[in-house]
Amino acid sequence: MDYAFFPGCIAKNVYPGIEKATRIVFEKMNVGLHDYPYSCCPPPGVVACYDKDTWYALGARNLALSEPDNRDIMTICAGCYGTLHNVWHELQHNDAKRAYVNEHLGRIGMTYKGTSRPIHFVDLLDGMRDTITQNKEVDLDLRVAVHYGCHYLKPTTVTGENSESPMLLDEIVGLVGCKSIPFKDRLTCCGAGGGVMSGEPELSLKIMERKLKNIKKADVDCIVNICSFCHMNFDQSQKKLESFDIPVLHLNQLLGLAFGVKHKHLGLHMNLVSTRDLVKKVKGAKKGRDEE
Repeated sequence: MDYAFFPGCIAKNVYPGIEKATRIVFEKMNVGLHDYPYSCCPPPGVVACYDKDTWYALGARNLALSEPDNRDIMTICAGCYGTLHNVWHELQHNDAKRAYVNEHLGRIGMTYKGTSRPIHFVDLLDGMRDTITQNKEVDLDLRVAVHYGCHYLKPTTVTGENSESPMLLDEIVGLVGCKSIPFKDRLTCCGAGGGVMSGEPELSLKIMERKLKNIKKADVDCIVNICSFCHMNFDQSQKKLESFDIPVLHLNQLLGLAFGVKHKHLGLHMNLVSTRDLVKKVKGAKKGRDEE
């Protein structure tokens, strides 16, 4: 399987460990990831709020890049997925908007056809459950709080996901020996999206603090997310609040640990919230398996 790989701004510039973990994990599962000269997605809660036509044009440019190679686009960020999938969906059904986009893309020698479909990596993993199990070297034996993120699930009329009681992420972490622990308001926003983190930082922190309190009560080993932007907010906000120390892992970093990849190769040492104790626990689980 071959996909165009859209890492997004956060994984590329702030948490490169997420990008590296993704490349390692998918290489182990024999999935080819190909790079293109992408720009920012751009963010659904920022650019689209000011000028939606510009948002369509910029998103369509990214989508058009892999069309000549007949490759769908895999994202590892819910925000990027929210833009690319929503733009793709709108342009599939709006001929006038597609004509507008192509008028502008024509000025740089490009044409958008709509043949490359955006795919969130979790939906790809859903069809590769046997491959995940085959690559697993150790059951991690971790209690995890999973965070889906808003733009992966909504709007359901576009994504087709179950936004009220999703179980896909819970089931995937279970494949590598983790237990998804329920907690209050688990499907609420992390407080970052829609420009809240940059435009209303105090409000963003209040939203995050409430979510972290609920997660702490659940007594988990770590938070597992499927969005680079949510990942950044969970990790950085804990340092700002100075009252939480719950390790934050992108799902591909968690899978990398289960596949036997060294934690530094996954960028876990680059997080603000220490993952040292978590890594020790995983090493203990691996040692126990090796001794059996």
